Amino acid sequence: MNIPTRKGKSIWRLIPILMGIAALTVFVSTLKTPPMHVSAHSGNIFSTACGVAAIDGNVNPAEWSSASTQTFQMVSPGGAPPFTATLYVMNSGNDLYLGIAINDDEFSTYGEFLPAGDGFRIDFDNDHSGALFALHDDVLGIFAGAPQFEDSYIVGNPVSSSSAPDVNGGGTSDGAGAASRVGDLNHFELKHPLCSGDSLDYCLHPSDTIGFRLEYLDAQGDGSFGSSQFFPGQEDTSEADIVISPCSLPDFLVYLPLLMK
Repeated sequence: MNIPTRKGKSIWRLIPILMGIAALTVFVSTLKTPPMHVSAHSGNIFSTACGVAAIDGNVNPAEWSSASTQTFQMVSPGGAPPFTATLYVMNSGNDLYLGIAINDDEFSTYGEFLPAGDGFRIDFDNDHSGALFALHDDVLGIFAGAPQFEDSYIVGNPVSSSSAPDVNGGGTSDGAGAASRVGDLNHFELKHPLCSGDSLDYCLHPSDTIGFRLEYLDAQGDGSFGSSQFFPGQEDTSEADIVISPCSLPDFLVYLPLLMK
């Protein structure tokens, strides 16, 4: 039975038309409002920067003048006072270079639980998945005490962030690092191959993006452990990004001061 309208048409005949209008409205709405993408990355991006530096523990502004640079607060989840750090990032045709200056009040070469004293642990998200601590993710260490550089990888045992030196897992130690006290700051420099050929290292190419997190391990002047400070955060999804430059500079073209006779 038809239900008449004022114009004598059936409401039932209008239903397909109304459904079509509704579907078109939803389609247009999705065009106007793009889908939301969820990202674990902090938005701190160190963009492409081409350069080389001498790894001598002194973050010389002349050597790092072409680097992508940010100054930020490194915060302790335990409530210890934050540190202010400046990170310099660049790459040559072969290596990734990182330079860090941090306002620690002493340069400690030994500490309880920290036999090499003050230092940075740098965790990488090799496949840029948005989460750290996947098995075999690259971990670099740079310390005030000896040895000043360590090339490690995630082993995931006894906890997910546990790491071990590459040489313990059949790999090789690739790169170099040095640290020193410069004025009232601690300086740390390191380099690591973009693609060493070691399966326990990342392998990066021009325009690739890799996630990373910094952890500063603070040893006190009396040899005790102080605190850990993080950038950009302490979670395993707290990551900043490095974009690799299409740089062809060879690594032997390091900065040399002008010698005046």
